[in-house]
Amino acid sequence: MYYVVIRESQPDDFPSVSEVVRNAYISNVTKAFISALFNEVTFQAIVLLAAFMFIFMGVPLQYCLLSVPAVLIMLYILIYGSFLMKAAELMHSKRALQCWVAEAYEPYFFTEKPQNCFHKVIPQEKFLNEGINNTNYRKTIVGTCAVMQHNLSEDWSWLFRLAVDERYRKKGIGLMLTQTAQNWSRIHRFDYMELVITECQEEARQLFSNAGFEIKQMYHKRLFTSAFTLQMFQLRAEVRSTFK
Repeated sequence: MYYVVIRESQPDDFPSVSEVVRNAYISNVTKAFISALFNEVTFQAIVLLAAFMFIFMGVPLQYCLLSVPAVLIMLYILIYGSFLMKAAELMHSKRALQCWVAEAYEPYFFTEKPQNCFHKVIPQEKFLNEGINNTNYRKTIVGTCAVMQHNLSEDWSWLFRLAVDERYRKKGIGLMLTQTAQNWSRIHRFDYMELVITECQEEARQLFSNAGFEIKQMYHKRLFTSAFTLQMFQLRAEVRSTFK
């Protein structure tokens, strides 16, 4: 039996948590790049670069076609860099009230692909109560999430930094982390929880829908210039207890 244990984060988890968050954000680069390919500005940039090469640099017309891969490579690098910077911002510039990690318990000589294996997702308290011998397991942090104070209301919490290793997705880890954060917010007398996701996170939208979140606002956020934007979805869920 393989397990994924949800527990509170410890200070020495920081390097592993950073890696999970960074890799999760980088996994969205391809989707964002494909979306940017169909942006009118991308086509305009290709035409302008080709014209500049032909008119001002005297480059033969057939070589001006190199403007196509040049613009696309530059576009990919810019998108990659913007996602990398966002991941770093989440780790270093936002102050979390509480953070959790999902830790995979697997044999030391684990050679199977995680996506092909069944993992039982379980809170740490339940894992310890079952008296499972964990000395024979290798532990790897494969997911994380955090809660911070909402900047608009002291009675609201903000869920951020939810990330799961690509190999461990579709196992219920993200949902368990989200529900753990919701329960914590409820215990600490928050009324609502909000978060923001991008158009590249379609699977996450379904996850949050299952956790009771609803779309409250849609807007566009520039990626690195005003020419390239991502559609953002601000979600909200009620977490307050019926009995206070």
